[in-house]
Amino acid sequence: MEPIKIGILNLMQNKLETMANFQQALGPDVESIFYYSATRYINRPLDSQVTANMKPLDLTEVKNLDGFIITGSPVEKLDFPQVSYFDEINRLLDLLDQLNIPQLYVYWGAMAALNRLYNIDKIILPHKAFGIFQNQILDTSPLLENISDNFPSPHARYAEMNHEEIQNDPDLKITAVSENGLLTLVESLTKHQTFIFSHLEYQQDSLDKEYHRELNSPKVKHPMPAMNYYSPLDHQPMFSWKQTQQIFYKNWLTHVNAHKLTTC
Repeated sequence: MEPIKIGILNLMQNKLETMANFQQALGPDVESIFYYSATRYINRPLDSQVTANMKPLDLTEVKNLDGFIITGSPVEKLDFPQVSYFDEINRLLDLLDQLNIPQLYVYWGAMAALNRLYNIDKIILPHKAFGIFQNQILDTSPLLENISDNFPSPHARYAEMNHEEIQNDPDLKITAVSENGLLTLVESLTKHQTFIFSHLEYQQDSLDKEYHRELNSPKVKHPMPAMNYYSPLDHQPMFSWKQTQQIFYKNWLTHVNAHKLTTC
């Protein structure tokens, strides 16, 4: 059988690091096709390493893929229409919804998808949720099979989606929440759509790199280091979510492969 083909729209600023994170999380047996926003980078330069490893989003290619991932993006403080590639994202979301191939929406990608597909509102948090938090499983899910309750995972965001609106939608369920009450995993009951608000794709040093980017950014006031992340012994980053990452992405790829077999 041909390898699973996963399209990944990479909306993060640190595109090469994000690409490496997802390649590591998905494993070597997946053919990952990385895209960047075609409208965001009209008349804007991109690093040659980015253009050598990724290509502008082409909606005509999506129907040939077995699954699709939309990554996070550091734009969650903006209203959705203020995002420069908003229309492009909506066209992709509508197409994925129509094709109903397995979709994994991460962080801001999950926010944009829940808003577009289910009209769920976004809420700005009083401060950034940043660190490794325990996550409670609220409902059974094949995606959480062999993952223990209160599993650790990284959260790094300034916004949240409206819980009440999700709970009132008969097509959605909240599968897991963090110890501080934030969304971790939301799933569609009728479509092959998963919305994950934890950066489970992050590698051991990802939160540390994010913290130092914020330290060097004039746009971020008083950044704080990630909670529950640095070892009390040597103050180095710990990789407490590594096993969870491996199991979750294996479970999702099992779902993608099962769907592929039913459509062959």
